[in-house]
Amino acid sequence: MAAVQVCVFRHPNVLLVSHVRNVIENAGLSVTLRNLTLAGGAGELPPDQCEAEVWVDAEIEAPASELVREALDGPAVVAPGWRCPGCAEQLEGVFDRCWQCGRERPAEFASI
Repeated sequence: MAAVQVCVFRHPNVLLVSHVRNVIENAGLSVTLRNLTLAGGAGELPPDQCEAEVWVDAEIEAPASELVREALDGPAVVAPGWRCPGCAEQLEGVFDRCWQCGRERPAEFASI
């Protein structure tokens, strides 16, 4: 018996739908895309039925939905900025490595 799937994201912009799919897949979750080529049917079909969609198995809906939210809105908590101990470069909290010298963020500045 096939797993029950649910739609976690739909949008008329296929590039945005593909981005959301990539984010979910990079987290190791399985994704199915639907309606990628129905945009040409808008007018003959209801517009909301022609939007590209991202579907996942129902048991991973919660983590997939959180990934969608983060992909669209950014992380709920932004890590603080930090100074690289190797080259003293000031970095924003989104960086886990120094872009200047490649050194990893020290544990005391680890992401929240």
